[in-house]
Amino acid sequence: MNGHLKKVMAAAALFGIATVLTAAIAPDTSLAFHERKEVAGPAVVFGAEPEPALTEEIQFLAWKVNSLATEEPYADFKDAEVTITRDGETFGPFPLRGVRGTPGRYQTRHIFTEVGEYESVLSFKKGEEAEVHSVDFKFNINDRADMEIPKRRGGG
Repeated sequence: MNGHLKKVMAAAALFGIATVLTAAIAPDTSLAFHERKEVAGPAVVFGAEPEPALTEEIQFLAWKVNSLATEEPYADFKDAEVTITRDGETFGPFPLRGVRGTPGRYQTRHIFTEVGEYESVLSFKKGEEAEVHSVDFKFNINDRADMEIPKRRGGG
């Protein structure tokens, strides 16, 4: 190999390493947020990751919250929690956790075992206010087996 080719290959390798490291340490921006609602001042946008949301997989439900007035990330939640409902059965409440390094982004982590339509209800207080606010979002969990190739033995 000549010297120029070696330099080009080394530069390409360094670029690849830098890309992987940047993706590993940068806040996750791949989350597909879907529905936006306004509640008590902030705008709340809901999404799930990874998508499609599947049974038997670790699933993050996430909320991006911004001030309507300034569009800045809203980070003054108190007593924030999420309940999840499916076919009239309620699960939770689950504590809402902030995503480190991403102000205004919150999430919960779950493993869903049943296919179907679910509803999440996010409840919170703004700062030191006594009033509890809530906002609901519907989402679907799909069957992981529908995407498996080859399918598990005995699993359909």
